[in-house]
Amino acid sequence: METITDKVSKCGKSLITNIYILVKITKIYDSMNETILNAAKRLLSDIELLLSDTGEVTIKIIEGSFYIEGIRVKAGVSDIESFTFLAEELRRRSIGVFGFRVPIQVEDLINLAYAITSGVEASEVQSKLESALTKGITIGGPIVLQKGEAIDLKDSWAIAKRIYLKAVAAVREMDNTIKAGRRLKLKKIKRALQLIVDCILTEEAYLIGFALSRVYENAYYCHPVNVSILSVALGKRIGFNRVQLRTLAVAAFFHDIGKIKIPLSILNKKTDYTPKEHELLKRHPVDGIKVLLKSLGLNETSILSMLVSLEHHMKLNLSGYPETSDKRKLNIFSRIISIADEYDGLVSGRVYEGKKLGMENAMKVMSAGSGTLYDPLFMKAFIGIFA
Repeated sequence: METITDKVSKCGKSLITNIYILVKITKIYDSMNETILNAAKRLLSDIELLLSDTGEVTIKIIEGSFYIEGIRVKAGVSDIESFTFLAEELRRRSIGVFGFRVPIQVEDLINLAYAITSGVEASEVQSKLESALTKGITIGGPIVLQKGEAIDLKDSWAIAKRIYLKAVAAVREMDNTIKAGRRLKLKKIKRALQLIVDCILTEEAYLIGFALSRVYENAYYCHPVNVSILSVALGKRIGFNRVQLRTLAVAAFFHDIGKIKIPLSILNKKTDYTPKEHELLKRHPVDGIKVLLKSLGLNETSILSMLVSLEHHMKLNLSGYPETSDKRKLNIFSRIISIADEYDGLVSGRVYEGKKLGMENAMKVMSAGSGTLYDPLFMKAFIGIFA
């Protein structure tokens, strides 16, 4: 006989994903159609499996993670985008609990989705459900941890969040240190990046999820962290050992350091760049070499980081910038980091005509350049991260 743990393991991810799908498509369609009906039927199928024993089931959202009957639903890399979107949508509406009980119908789930997309907060969502005579679903407010109560330190989501924010803080500190004319404290940066490597080697899904989720708005500070995470994940897949991954993380962290010479008003600009601004931006690979030399001096770490700074916008066929006349072979770290850098740029809207691309469309754009713009073996391994 299946236990509740078995059932959550079997259909938990599907259930959360199907809630996400139903909420998202009811944002698109303002009236019922076959697409909405089919999505609701899939969700009902998952819920009914969990209702079969006791006739009721509770889903809680705690610190961005989903728990079904107290069992955390672990997201894989491919689930992170949908889980994060749904958690943020519910957070904005102060929803922390869903209760389902028999009898529940397809129409009830559709009413729920429309109530979420149109409601301001949990109490209003509950009122909309009651107005629609939906009795099998209840909504609760956010779950607030009591004083002294904490998330289990083994909670992968909580650990990943701390690691991600620690790395972002390291970028901010690096930015302030360089602008103040002081030398960088490399040991502190390496400690933050070591945590990234350790997390990727043990349980990578949530950390990669933060790099994909776009939850944090300041791309200037998040981009070096995202590129480090994605580069290490790719390095892992092509067989790098722990020492190589640490070195790769550092080089990725510094790849855009030349942008420190560009005003934030330009870096965060929402409209198209002027020709003069384009030229300024295209100087950052060379400026990165100057910044690293001044901030770190000459050592093994700085020399490799300088090379990556110079090459990360050069393509496999040596197009891109800065222009080069010699028939050079790009450094292996540069070829890895250029893929991670381009992907993060596409999904953040800084590369592809200023438009943010979803994961699938970004992969299509990049796959078209496999073998010409990007190393084909590395590109194949990168796609495998999201499989």
